[in-house]
Parts: sequence; C-alpha cells; structure tokens
Amino acid sequence: MGAILMWFLWNRRNDMVFNGKDTYHPVIIDRVYRLAADCNSYAKKIYGGVTKKSSSSPKTWKAPPEGTIKFNYDASLTVEGWVGLGVIARDWRGEILFAATLRVRAHWPPLIAEGKVAAMAIKLTKSHNLHDIIIEGNCQVLINKLSKALTFFTDLDNILDDILASCVSFNSVNW
Repeated sequence: MGAILMWFLWNRRNDMVFNGKDTYHPVIIDRVYRLAADCNSYAKKIYGGVTKKSSSSPKTWKAPPEGTIKFNYDASLTVEGWVGLGVIARDWRGEILFAATLRVRAHWPPLIAEGKVAAMAIKLTKSHNLHDIIIEGNCQVLINKLSKALTFFTDLDNILDDILASCVSFNSVNW
C-alpha cells in the first residue's frame, strides 16, 4: 500500500505542477485502498492464497536419497547484536562432508538471518561443486517462499533473489 500511495502522491504532484489540477486527499486514499484490494485479489487468483499445512518437523535427521547431499542450516540471534549462522552438509550415508559457521555483528530480524544463512548454504554448495541437493531449515516462511520462488520488493526478497539465481547451476534443488 505504501508504494501505491507514493505513486498516487507523485501523480497528484505532477497534476498540480504541470496541469494545475488538484485532487482531494480522501479521493486519493480511496483509490489506494481500491488498487491494493485489486492487487491482493489478483495475487490470490494467480498464486492461490495462503494455505496452512500442518507439518511437523522430524525429531531425527533423515538421510537424503543416494547421490544427493542434504544441507541443514540455522541462525541464532542474541540480544547483544550478534548473529550466528551455521551450515552442515551430509551425504546419503550420513557422513559429514563439511560444516561452516559464521558470527556476524548485526541486528537482523529472524527471517533475514534465516535468509542469510540459506544464502550461505547455497554459496558453499556452489564452491564444493555439488549438483543434487536438499536444503533443510526450520523457517517455514522462508522455505515456502523459496519453494514457490515468490519474491516481491522487501529486504528478504533481495536475499531470496540471490539464492534463486544461484540455484540455476544445480541439477536439482529441494527445499
């Protein structure tokens, strides 16, 4: 709605400067609400809306199919402003191929931290020249966005765009 409002205000300003025409504020606000509602209904028709799946996480690690590498990642936030990022890669036999951690001084929301560690997992995957991968994390919102390749214009979506662009070099990627 903010972007739509800014667009209408910009048009209102241009109408005032170049055409000498002024639009009453409540009319602009009504147009913003109407256009936002139209965009939301269109998105529901195209993307199917939000569906709640009740899926519980397994209590133990489950091996991937033979020939596939599974990455597990997680982020840890502290009050002092430190973010911990961790990735581990295992093959179908359960053998650890590599693990990586990173400690960053930042005040990221949990969703951004999870996105950053997922991006770290993808970069590590590419650097080790792996092609068939499963990436597993505990942030359902992030996994859903990556599974559907849905991005818009938020800080998280910049990270998701980088992740999805990096995934084109893999044979298979499952989230």
